[in-house]
Amino acid sequence: MNAPADVFPILNPNWTEAEWDVSGAFSNDRELLILHDYFRQVFGVNIIRTVHGAPLCLWNSGRVLPKFACTAEQIRDAAVGYLKRGIAVDLTFSNHLLDAADCDNTLGNTMLKFFDTNNPTKRNAVIISSDALYDHVKKNFPKLKLVSSIVKISVENGRGKLDAYLKLAERFDKVMVHPDDSCNFDLLEKLEDKSRYEILVNEYCVRGCKLRPLHYASLSKLSKDYFGTDTSKFEAMMSKNGCSDLVHILTHPEHGVAALSQEEIRRLYEMGFRKFKVQGRGMTNAAGSVFDVIRLALREDEPGDNFMFTVKTRFLEALSTLVPAI
Repeated sequence: MNAPADVFPILNPNWTEAEWDVSGAFSNDRELLILHDYFRQVFGVNIIRTVHGAPLCLWNSGRVLPKFACTAEQIRDAAVGYLKRGIAVDLTFSNHLLDAADCDNTLGNTMLKFFDTNNPTKRNAVIISSDALYDHVKKNFPKLKLVSSIVKISVENGRGKLDAYLKLAERFDKVMVHPDDSCNFDLLEKLEDKSRYEILVNEYCVRGCKLRPLHYASLSKLSKDYFGTDTSKFEAMMSKNGCSDLVHILTHPEHGVAALSQEEIRRLYEMGFRKFKVQGRGMTNAAGSVFDVIRLALREDEPGDNFMFTVKTRFLEALSTLVPAI
């Protein structure tokens, strides 16, 4: 287990330079910090380059669940934990319904100020869909990178449109690719500076989902009025969409989930993409995103070898007992 990394290289050889952006900041911090510490201390490798997420607040869209409510102490401990390890944080403030008046939010601005001031990697960022919030961050927190959200490309009907991506890349430091475009290789090949784009690899929503913009609108409204927004209409429509219906997904290949296969990720990597996002939207714990990071970032055993199996097993067992040193 303590063999040096040059004897047992553990990174997936298909994409050794991949940069993994992992979901769970301010909700699954313990697991993410342990994941980082374990593989850094035992093998000298950094699996996580960036984390994304945000506590429950007005500026959210997509993480509108009671479990994302954090105390000030929890927010501070998580922020300091990532800061100490040199892990960049993408604050997920992707509510596209925000206007200028909404930008005067104490929690959101306090977090922006902290990550703008404490930014040793120079890569701390804000994931944005609202033009009002974009202007606010650009003016008041100039050290933060600006990231165009999947929400933005979705609600502005930019899916599949090269022009839309190029215009976003002119304004934003990083642009999230719409999940339906992750396999649109003809389109992706035409994106010149591929370092400016990030691709979601484990999207478990169905491809071509007609309710995606409505889903984002529903969540954004819920963030702005957590106790007063009626989401029953959307929930009724979603039940007919096949999103969570296994029979529907299995019998309608065109609606299969948008999660990428290893072969598809390899093709994107060979095309020049290096930034990949592992999401945890809607998951009740860190198991899904942690499993996907391990599955994608680490190599598999060679025939007759059980080294990586042992590594992964011992790490998962350690999750129940380890406590990160914040």
